[in-house]
Amino acid sequence: MEVFFQLFYKLFTDFFWLKVLVLILHQYSVNVVNVGLIVSVALNVSIIVMLCIGFTFTYMMEKFPNFAHTSFASIGTACTYYLVRFYGFNPYYTWPISAFIGGVLGIVLYVLIVKPIKGRAYSEITLTFTFYIISQIITQFLAMFSFWLLVENRVLSQGFNLYNYDLRINGFPAIGIIAPGTVLLVVIGLQSFLRWSKHGIAMRATAEDEDLSQGLGVNIRFVHFFSWFVSGALSALAGSIISMWLSTSVNFSDTLLINVMAGSVLGGLGSITGAIIGGLLTALGSKMIIWALISYVGVNTGVYEGLIPIIFLFVILAIEPNGLTAINPQKINISGAKDVWIRFKRSMRNMFSTE
Repeated sequence: MEVFFQLFYKLFTDFFWLKVLVLILHQYSVNVVNVGLIVSVALNVSIIVMLCIGFTFTYMMEKFPNFAHTSFASIGTACTYYLVRFYGFNPYYTWPISAFIGGVLGIVLYVLIVKPIKGRAYSEITLTFTFYIISQIITQFLAMFSFWLLVENRVLSQGFNLYNYDLRINGFPAIGIIAPGTVLLVVIGLQSFLRWSKHGIAMRATAEDEDLSQGLGVNIRFVHFFSWFVSGALSALAGSIISMWLSTSVNFSDTLLINVMAGSVLGGLGSITGAIIGGLLTALGSKMIIWALISYVGVNTGVYEGLIPIIFLFVILAIEPNGLTAINPQKINISGAKDVWIRFKRSMRNMFSTE
């Protein structure tokens, strides 16, 4: 296992291409502010895309929104923080550990909660509320962990920040390149698995029609176990990445949930590709819009950044509830644009109607 960690670490830190990329970034990033913006955008996109993939993955298989999904990220953050601060781990070595813990927790929740409830009357709404409660329980456990660190170990953990533990390559934070590279590997690997492997095709078939897939001999138990493991692992991994740049708080997962829901719905809850597209557009769109507002309106508009994903969510639900991947490019014409505009106006009228 130690050899695996070292190879993973060297893959992103010692290779010549990484140093070349850092030199290029320094060539065009003339000051610390620009470097900070580049890293911030790269981290934000990486985290949102990874969380959107896991959120959509669960929805495709179980047909309910997992409101505890981003709380798994808090577990990954706490795991990485604890291993680094108390056992001296390199932060990057903790990523596989956090992912494994998140994946196992996902399987446990499926066995203890999802499986007994699924199939009953109103199971989808019951599971939705149940996992919202689970998210609050995880938040309270995280608050207890933070309090324990402060009282027993005299460690101020309100921020859960490991920024100073990251390495620098020519002064550039390595996390700004390692995180996007990790997400890229995850996206390529997962898409390849779902498209070309036997088990991946079985998972897609199960998502479409579970009863038919079971009749054809698909191992349904393995499919659900694997989907929950992947979902939990991706969320916990995102939490480990977060701690390398941002200062996370006890309720940080609630803020992430809005962004993840917006990205997943924007791309389409029935498609992993949609989750990638939606997460990318939500993360980049939010930053670009808020930067434009700050530049042309004022710095005070920065406090409204949290509203932008909500606006994205409302607009896509008003225009195309099934997301961008449900739009047929061949049907995009003037008539279709008029229909979209009519639906949007109707939604706005219904929202503000007092009748």
